[in-house]
Amino acid sequence: MDFKKIRDYILSDKVFMTIVIIFIITMAIVTCIREGKDLKVGLFGVTQVLHQRSPYDNPTDTNRPIFRYAPGFTILQAPFLLTSKLVGPFEFEYILPSVFLWYLAEIIALLGSVILILKLIPAPSHETASRNLRISVILAMPLVAYELSNCQNKLMALAFVLLAVYMFEKKKEFLSAVFLSIALTIYIPLLFFAFYFIVRSRGRYMISLALAAVAVFLVIPSLIWGIDFNNFLLKDWYIRCLKPFFMTTSYATYMELRASSQSLPSAVARIFVSGKDMPYKYLISPTTLHILIRMLSTTILVISLLAVWRRLKPRSLGLSYALFLPLALIMPSYCIWYTWAWLFVIYYATLNYLSYRDIAKEDRKLLTATFIILLVSSYSIAIGPLNHISVMFWGTLLYWGSVAAVLIRNRKAAA
Repeated sequence: MDFKKIRDYILSDKVFMTIVIIFIITMAIVTCIREGKDLKVGLFGVTQVLHQRSPYDNPTDTNRPIFRYAPGFTILQAPFLLTSKLVGPFEFEYILPSVFLWYLAEIIALLGSVILILKLIPAPSHETASRNLRISVILAMPLVAYELSNCQNKLMALAFVLLAVYMFEKKKEFLSAVFLSIALTIYIPLLFFAFYFIVRSRGRYMISLALAAVAVFLVIPSLIWGIDFNNFLLKDWYIRCLKPFFMTTSYATYMELRASSQSLPSAVARIFVSGKDMPYKYLISPTTLHILIRMLSTTILVISLLAVWRRLKPRSLGLSYALFLPLALIMPSYCIWYTWAWLFVIYYATLNYLSYRDIAKEDRKLLTATFIILLVSSYSIAIGPLNHISVMFWGTLLYWGSVAAVLIRNRKAAA
């Protein structure tokens, strides 16, 4: 069996496009059958805001809000309400049109992201870029399918953050900050990407980001539903969703042990904490855990900043994006599997970098090994016990570490 011929056949234009079309049609059917599992959370938030109520009130569990997005996200999702009618806690009638339209929006966001990474991430040739893109999309399809079938919104957040990167590289920093701010209304952990822009701009980006955030989080929502109500929503969002993690003095208040979460806090919790319900059993105190997780998070962020501190070679740009995207996966208190749908961007950046013939052998070996580990760990979610030992997290962390090492090594070599 000639593996190269089989690979080339699968990656040919006709076969690849056939796979993509079948995937899109199949996922449309599956998504509509599932009736928008996670879309219902967003539409619940929209309905609450339209009735001048807080979307962070959870009628099924008053201590745990399910709608955790910034208030402005309801503006983005309101057009998708259509015929949907709330009939119970997170339950809707006539939701199918909403599900189908949201699915189309996510597909458009996915296609937009593909176009953007083709423009953003350098490759040795057009043929290489085309081949690597096809490989990356095929490898990430299972996770993209999981994201789409749950009617999640992380592909839309990815599209906005890639637009922010594109505008930043085009020297349009305010537009970049606007798109990043919109991405933050969908998924606040993408705030870690702001550090990338700030470092690369030598701090200049902070002004643009401050102005854009005021526009996206304060001005526009206030114009739509009033200053007082918007202030109430922002305060409730902060108290119910942000403060328990960012301002807490005890790890016990934001610990998430569910196997579906593969973030750093969850991975550390599974080592030192046991039990299914509170009160949990601790091997070390919650306060010690809190300090440990903050130290690890800070170390990861500092290393990331050091890796992109100096001017990057054009071929290293893709790796710099692949360095910061995982931060929004591993740093939050809770991050479920489907957000790893972003892996097609990370795969593409890595494959393009490895396609250059003159990169150091040490870099090639390290990136190739951790690329394979990341790929295998992404498929490990199908095996339940592996989720309980955070295989996906550790695979992602190893990959992140290898990218940081390569970028820092190249920076030193160029110094």
